[in-house]
Amino acid sequence: MFFRLIKSSREFRPRFNLKNLRMKSAVNDINFDKCLRKPNKLILFADMISGLLLLLFLYTAISKLTSHEVFKNVLTASPLLKPYAGMISWLLPVSEIAIVVLLFIPRFRIKGLIASLILITLFTIYLLYMIVFTPHLPCNCGGVIKLLTWPEHIVFNLFFVFLSVTGILLYKRAKNLRSSPPP
Repeated sequence: MFFRLIKSSREFRPRFNLKNLRMKSAVNDINFDKCLRKPNKLILFADMISGLLLLLFLYTAISKLTSHEVFKNVLTASPLLKPYAGMISWLLPVSEIAIVVLLFIPRFRIKGLIASLILITLFTIYLLYMIVFTPHLPCNCGGVIKLLTWPEHIVFNLFFVFLSVTGILLYKRAKNLRSSPPP
């Protein structure tokens, strides 16, 4: 019985102590709120990274599809990609849209981040090749990216490579924190 009433000078008062009901174990001393908040912050940052990458790939895919002939001509001007220009001119925007879909669906975000890491890394390697081996550098970039020099474009890409890696690590860290028992 939790309440035991004792009569003392015309009033009844419960004889109830919260300490008696509290279980004596280490579980009571854990701050569960703190354990739950950390993965949520990690996921929030990773979601913001995914959002930035989603916008980047959506923008580039739409840009390539709206000016498809120009994009195909730029690829044809590249000595490395000339034999494959027709195929790449369709494959690249479709793969960027697929990455956008992967980044949009929470269940597939890590896969989207991995795909974006691969694609941006390949594009950065291509840019490095073009800078080193090609005197005439064709460009089909649009918007603000068009204003960048080639070295600045590489730094821009490396920034998004860094964001992709960071997003992957944040999601994996948050997953490990949620699956491991609280301290």
